[in-house]
Amino acid sequence: MIGGAFARGSSLRRLAARAAVVLGAVLIGGQLMRSVPREQTLIFPVGSVFPNATQFAASWKQAGDEEPRGGVSFTFDRPPPLQIRQHAKLPNGDYIVTIDILQGARSDTDAEHDAQRASGPALQGGETAGTREGLQTKIERRVSLAGGEALIALAVVPRQPSVSE
Repeated sequence: MIGGAFARGSSLRRLAARAAVVLGAVLIGGQLMRSVPREQTLIFPVGSVFPNATQFAASWKQAGDEEPRGGVSFTFDRPPPLQIRQHAKLPNGDYIVTIDILQGARSDTDAEHDAQRASGPALQGGETAGTREGLQTKIERRVSLAGGEALIALAVVPRQPSVSE
């Protein structure tokens, strides 16, 4: 009688140990699968937002990363395409995408006009600076990648001036 109970308890212990090992493997496997790079497509609507763009550059990094995980750069002799579709192998997660766009060369009149507007309200989510070489826009976006396609918004939206401005 005592020997039978001991044998039954031993098999229950073995079953519980196996279940714990399987559960641990599933949890660790799930964590590893999240960090596996997947095919991601970043879509930048350059031509539809910046039809006069002559240069486009973008880089992406995860929050906390010192260096970008990837990037792309294009120079346009003609108007840019409506969309740039960039494929990248990245793990799913939140990324910071930094975009630099240079638009065509400016005339002296345009540069003076921009200098007058520069004293106006600041822009949210992007900065625009006029130079004789052209108008440069820098945009930073936070995007969540989950496999598949992600449209990166490029429109720079002016923020409303506060009472103190």
